[in-house]
Amino acid sequence: DAISGPTPPWGAPDQGWGKSSMPAITMTHQAAEVYCQWLTKITGKKYRLPTEAEWEYAARGGSSTPYFFEGDPKRYVKQGLRNKLFGVDTSGINTYIAYMERMENPFGLVNMLGNVAEFCSDWYAEDAYAQYGSGVLINPRGPATGEEHVVRGGTYRDGAEDVRCASRDYTRSVPWLKTDPQMPKSIWWYSDCLHVGFRVVCE
Repeated sequence: DAISGPTPPWGAPDQGWGKSSMPAITMTHQAAEVYCQWLTKITGKKYRLPTEAEWEYAARGGSSTPYFFEGDPKRYVKQGLRNKLFGVDTSGINTYIAYMERMENPFGLVNMLGNVAEFCSDWYAEDAYAQYGSGVLINPRGPATGEEHVVRGGTYRDGAEDVRCASRDYTRSVPWLKTDPQMPKSIWWYSDCLHVGFRVVCE
């Protein structure tokens, strides 16, 4: 409370999420970073948001395919005669990217794809990969500055073709605060973003 200010939020910013096995959502990128600072302070261990490269490495679990399991994103698109007639066969992908019983990736992580997208520490640039140049890079960092941050992982509302390990997106701070009644708009929670959360890295 001493950090976030004395004014209580209007309504229920968590929308009922963040309890039991549900991911915490609606917080801003800044709130996620401040949480990491708080966790670092109370545990004595260094916590932070992952870089985009760290996030993808963890999601892939050592694989180099679109998913960390066998599957082709084209198979899950509602195109082609077979898929139009019989529907898309999602039995394989639902084993890993579903909302109930999920299998972990080779690194033992669950919900890296699907569920909610996750903040990364990097600033977003559409051409970030092109800026790295050729050759092997170890944990490359994004741009030094920017306006929005990288979001990875796809969400529960995306199609199967958009929850690949390499799918990337970015925060949309102004649109995600459209219905926030506070003036000035909150720096702690997004009123209109129910599909992004975060996970932390412990160094």
